[in-house]
Amino acid sequence: MARRIISLLIIVLMCASVTLIASCGDSKNTSSAESASDTSEVSGEDTTNKLKLPAKNWGGQKVTVLELSNGSNVFNTTMIPDELTNEPVNDAFYDRNAYIEENYGITLERIQCGSANEGLTMVRQDMDGGMQEINIVSLPLTYIAPLGVDGLLYDYTRISNGYIDYTAPWWDQAAVRDLTINGKLWFLAGDALVEDDERTWAIYFNKDLVESYQLESPYQLVKDHNWTLDTMHELAKKVHFMNGSEMSFDPAVNDVWGLVCQSYDTYMLMLGAGQPMIDSSSDLPSFRVTEEENVRTFDKIMTIMNDSENVGVADFFGRWDSGVYSQETSIFCNGNALFMPSSISSVSGTKMREAEIHYGILPMPMSSTLQEDYTTSLNVYWAQVLSIPTSNVDNLDATCYAMELMAYYGMQKVTPEYYSRTLQYKRFEDAESGEMLDLIFRNRTYDLAAIFDFGTVNGNGAGTLYFYSALLGQKDSYNFASMWESKQSLFTEALNRLIERVTEDE
Repeated sequence: MARRIISLLIIVLMCASVTLIASCGDSKNTSSAESASDTSEVSGEDTTNKLKLPAKNWGGQKVTVLELSNGSNVFNTTMIPDELTNEPVNDAFYDRNAYIEENYGITLERIQCGSANEGLTMVRQDMDGGMQEINIVSLPLTYIAPLGVDGLLYDYTRISNGYIDYTAPWWDQAAVRDLTINGKLWFLAGDALVEDDERTWAIYFNKDLVESYQLESPYQLVKDHNWTLDTMHELAKKVHFMNGSEMSFDPAVNDVWGLVCQSYDTYMLMLGAGQPMIDSSSDLPSFRVTEEENVRTFDKIMTIMNDSENVGVADFFGRWDSGVYSQETSIFCNGNALFMPSSISSVSGTKMREAEIHYGILPMPMSSTLQEDYTTSLNVYWAQVLSIPTSNVDNLDATCYAMELMAYYGMQKVTPEYYSRTLQYKRFEDAESGEMLDLIFRNRTYDLAAIFDFGTVNGNGAGTLYFYSALLGQKDSYNFASMWESKQSLFTEALNRLIERVTEDE
């Protein structure tokens, strides 16, 4: 099991503004956010043996990464910044890259794209033209996934140079576990970047409302293995204040909600309840949507989401692009909601940084106390991974060597700074928040149905990623069985294309 290091980090931050001190341990399921404790800060010593890489200087060899432009993350930085800016995460990336260039002779360069779709076009054009200008692709999961289905990405398990040890703790082992399909692995996440951790999901709660309404401590509920969907809903129903004849989603009205959320949270709550759409326990994935536990859990979540007196679903008050998502955050930050699901990155945003309320963080609630452990997923629209296009032939060895260095030295140089910066943004005063973060990152999960969005055509919203949102839109009149029956053949056909890809060379 993963180390419980985040509490230590928070204590260090509370005591003094000093460099984070890491502890050593062994883990078989460590996310990039947790692995900061695996080794001490690099001081220039030769770490080749730890890396299991042959000692080599590449003489200034360039490795080029395609990534989203500045501003795609809350730190307004890239993995390959041009200069030092006094922004700690940016400068940590800069120092990592400079260290790699100085000690290994590999120069990391970047090509940026304004959007994920633009990036995909650039990759395909590079491949079609045989230019080999893009060595590594770093794009959000659901956008990069089609490249794997189309056979345009290397399978990390079959790259023969041995430079990438994807079983190492600086690579996210949850991603390796969940994204390996029939022994094939096209995507890696981990300490080479921070976007995978930034886009991990959690529940934020208002400590002030817990105190004023004399509610049971959510922290204690988690520790007692009692933090469930039912418990969250029961607490949400105890926090209610309405100024008019009906509940308003306008932050200025100051109605008090038990829970504010958005349609995507339906899927995130399902995954937190241990209910992925795809069963990945065997070599070949299969749908498990109609399993009794999955349907029962979804019904429970729909009961919560349709509680219009206590639960404010942003999408019920306007389109996603109409400003209602911003209103959701404002309601919480104004102190007028007990709970709000969102990504880790949210705490670094202006509203939550400047909020005058006291808030904490929790893992996603379990389906029931029978669930083995807490688990959470991430926003596949934004969570980036690293892949290598099959057009990268001439520079493949240097690329793999560089990726291993990016992840290893990211673990030592970037992740501790990311944690320090993130924890400072959070303004968490208590050690319990560290324990909660530990749970969140330790039990991360990836659902292939969200990543590959089976059945979608040009992002038309008809695929598996939107299945639960479509049912949510039907509110109390939803018919789970009927909706699945109407979509099953489309979804299965798309899944079979993936299966055909991963079995074609057997």
